[in-house]
Amino acid sequence: MGYPHKTHPRETAVLSKHFGEPEARSLDGWKKRGGYRALEQALATPPAGIVDVVKASGLRGRGGAGFPTGLKWSFMKPGDGKPHYLCCNADESEPGTFKDREIMRWTPHALVEGCAIAAHAIGAETTYVYIRGEFTEPIERMERAVAEAYAAGILGTNAMGSGTRLEVHVHKGAGAYICGEETALMNSLEGKRGNPRIKPPFPAVSGVFGQPTTVNNVETLAAVPHILTNGAEWYKAMSLSNPKSTGTKLFSVCGNVARPGNYEIVMGFPFKDFLYDLCGGPPPGRRFKAVIPGGSSVPIQTREEAEATLMDYEGFVAQGTQLGSGGVIVFDDAQSMPRMVARLARFYAHESCAQCTQCREGTAWTTKILERIVAGQGTFEDLDTLLEIADNMTGKTICVLSDSCAAPVVSGIQKFRHEFEALITGKRSSKVPTAAITTRVGAGA
Repeated sequence: MGYPHKTHPRETAVLSKHFGEPEARSLDGWKKRGGYRALEQALATPPAGIVDVVKASGLRGRGGAGFPTGLKWSFMKPGDGKPHYLCCNADESEPGTFKDREIMRWTPHALVEGCAIAAHAIGAETTYVYIRGEFTEPIERMERAVAEAYAAGILGTNAMGSGTRLEVHVHKGAGAYICGEETALMNSLEGKRGNPRIKPPFPAVSGVFGQPTTVNNVETLAAVPHILTNGAEWYKAMSLSNPKSTGTKLFSVCGNVARPGNYEIVMGFPFKDFLYDLCGGPPPGRRFKAVIPGGSSVPIQTREEAEATLMDYEGFVAQGTQLGSGGVIVFDDAQSMPRMVARLARFYAHESCAQCTQCREGTAWTTKILERIVAGQGTFEDLDTLLEIADNMTGKTICVLSDSCAAPVVSGIQKFRHEFEALITGKRSSKVPTAAITTRVGAGA
């Protein structure tokens, strides 16, 4: 729906249908819009049946990884005698991404319902909604929605009179980027420092409090009630390209674009049409230069690459990048890509938990070198050094924060090397040789 802009005719509003409607925030307003019918249906369905429906729908994780949701749920083994947990990742710390907070701001009951259905499907009595601490309004909306659901008997020891126990707790994080990583989130939830854990064991084996746990993104869980209500085939039919990418996806758009905001489109939508039609193209008198399509941790695309991309998991990979979280950051031809890359590197250096040497040292040195280049003090050797550091940061750490820093650095240098070299050349040409200075001084005397 492009909130705060009016819904574009080419959007497919499912999750965003009620954005901007204050009444949809309340329990009564949500029920008027069909809320909690899917949960009622789910509680009358064996958990395995719900998992099968979600599997058949093709729903994939909307937080960045794109892992099949139903398959992830199936890793939780029923009848193992252990308490199961569901964690909703509402940290949304990826730069350029702001879709999840809008779901929580406008349709908090949609997330509560999605959490309850997912918890029933995986045999979890307890759900934690881990929300980034800065999200004051979403926190307030979610806490109110949870309280309303308890008061109405939708949550609790006898959810909707089904005999099933469903508990939901809203947990406020402390604002660390790293806590968006699922195992760091679980450590933070337990009151520990938010450092990622070594995997294996994976959360489905040993997660929160050492018990089987599933972690899902806000957007992922909010889609589940719609799938149960309308069926797996309905969801699968929403695909314009690859059958492995189904449903709708919320994309957050920011940067040098006429109409920033959140847009919901069917998977496989042409990226060129998205940027120029839905988002209104670049500012007057400017041209697009580059796009980061999936939040700051994926490779940068040139304008030409972006215009040839289909917006689904496979389409972005085919053009050398990733869908990621769907945070679209747009740069026009007035922007300096070295400066933008340096800014991103500085962010990752600041947010590193410092647990892994490659990340701790790699992000710091990457930032120092890039800032030196931007300041006009770089060398051509610095570019090779940056690529070498990036290689040592990729695929060699406990989590992918260092990979996330390396991706825009490597793609930025590869695709906009001339801009980096211009800064280096400019530095050199601005210096006057010492001999020339001496000659001029002598001549003047």
